[in-house]
Amino acid sequence: MEPQEAAVEGTTLSQYLLNVARERVNSLEGEVRHSVPDTLFAKRGGQDGVLDLVTLLQSIKLAIKSVGSLVRSAGIPGSGVTVPQERGKEGDIANGSRLLCQELNAHANQIWINALLYSQRSCVLVSEELPDPVIVQEDMQGKYAVVFDPLTGLSDPPAQNMGAIFGIFRQLSGGNPGIVDVMQPARNLVAAGYALYGACTVLMFSAGYGAQQFVLDTSLNEFILTEPNVTLPYSGAIYSINEGYAAEYDSETQEMLKCLKAEPAMDGRSRTCRYIGSMVADIHRTFKKGGIFMYPPHQRGFPNGRLKLLYEAGPMAYLVSQAGGQASTGTEHIIDIVPDSIHTRVPVFLGSEDDVNFATGFYNKKAPWGRSDQDPMFMLRRTLSREEKKRELPKSNTPRASDVVDDGIIAFHIG
Repeated sequence: MEPQEAAVEGTTLSQYLLNVARERVNSLEGEVRHSVPDTLFAKRGGQDGVLDLVTLLQSIKLAIKSVGSLVRSAGIPGSGVTVPQERGKEGDIANGSRLLCQELNAHANQIWINALLYSQRSCVLVSEELPDPVIVQEDMQGKYAVVFDPLTGLSDPPAQNMGAIFGIFRQLSGGNPGIVDVMQPARNLVAAGYALYGACTVLMFSAGYGAQQFVLDTSLNEFILTEPNVTLPYSGAIYSINEGYAAEYDSETQEMLKCLKAEPAMDGRSRTCRYIGSMVADIHRTFKKGGIFMYPPHQRGFPNGRLKLLYEAGPMAYLVSQAGGQASTGTEHIIDIVPDSIHTRVPVFLGSEDDVNFATGFYNKKAPWGRSDQDPMFMLRRTLSREEKKRELPKSNTPRASDVVDDGIIAFHIG
């Protein structure tokens, strides 16, 4: 569990990180042995590395705020991100939007790299925008490897559904840092998070003790903890997938989609598709409402899936698992996969536990959970939901998604 004093609603991100550091230092002085894996606080050279990590996270916070401001002002004269007239054809709106996206990506990537370099706490940087890792020069090196997508969900024209994803690994090599330091499964992450840019800037963050949601207070220019210990609903009625590729999906995926649409959610609601096309925005909705986000492989250019394991699927899988959800490729847990390269792609199924189990059952060559007549839990988990849907009980008597508990039993609230 996260130290209780740290995860208090209304705490700033800076206070939260320092509270966690203080809790850890007090535990070390009292020679307390923790029952949970000590993922956040790595010992480095005999000393606790927590303060180095706090410094690194402060730099990431600065990068998120800077890029968020950039996104909101993009295209405005004087913002620093505009398309020179000589680079675009007059009247060619599509070309101008494409060039603006390129400018945004380049600026966002440089902001992240500068922030991480000047923290002097990182040794290897892997960006979605760069073909090779950046090895930090020796006099500015730290002991953490950072992987990130500085601006994801970018479209033509740019929309307010963009975000950033990041993960932090502890350096593995004892000497000079190298690519080996990031060739780790997501289970080894020290911390991870995503930022969502929109009407407000939201930061979902975990350091191995649960997921915490922060929102940027523009009057203070500081992230405020608004939802401690976020928990994914056990089941949801929303699935998120690009059905424009339906004809390109394999037979297992097509059968899974057909059954998913026909099968009511556990609270009796009919399922509905919501797909924004921005991974961060779609997954943030999944955190809030439950359900499943999917990007399976298809034959129109992405036979292994589109999302990158190291700095997209991996950190997101880590966050989802910290919030009580699941993340899978269909056949294995994402957080256990060791990447083959820094840009390895994988299929992604992540979200509520019940929905991920349902979807991935089609790839594991076994009957999806709750659909086989031979499943002893079938009547308990599904029939009640269907009957309640048919009766269309008053809203106050209808089971809610939040009423579903881990053993699959639905509790009623009569009022």
